[in-house]
Amino acid sequence: MIKVSQLGDKFAISLSALCSIHCLATPIVLAALPSLTGLALLDEAFHSWMVLAVVPCSLLSLLIGCREHRQRSVAELGLIGIAILLTPLILGHEAVGELGEKTLSVVAAIVIALAHWKNYRLCQAEQCSCNNKTN
Repeated sequence: MIKVSQLGDKFAISLSALCSIHCLATPIVLAALPSLTGLALLDEAFHSWMVLAVVPCSLLSLLIGCREHRQRSVAELGLIGIAILLTPLILGHEAVGELGEKTLSVVAAIVIALAHWKNYRLCQAEQCSCNNKTN
């Protein structure tokens, strides 16, 4: 049976991948199809919506997972990724610029995905060891 933290890990990894694809593909899409500039998915609000989805999901699944496997470094890595993700919102788009925002977002997505991958693997190992103890 899949646990809440493992489902959250999968969802957070998916959101991180979506965020990275969005950051990297948007300039290419806009250059190829300039008529799409009016789409809401291509503006800066997308970053805000992703943050609203990623932060609660990440915090919940990492905290639940860390309570199970007791590896604080995984939660700390996730918190670093979340801090990087929040930096453009806190400092403002003007302070970090377009390239800075994209760079920080992609780095944050990688760090968050790595934390969730580690969390997922540790939770699986913990679940397997618990299953072996009952047999």
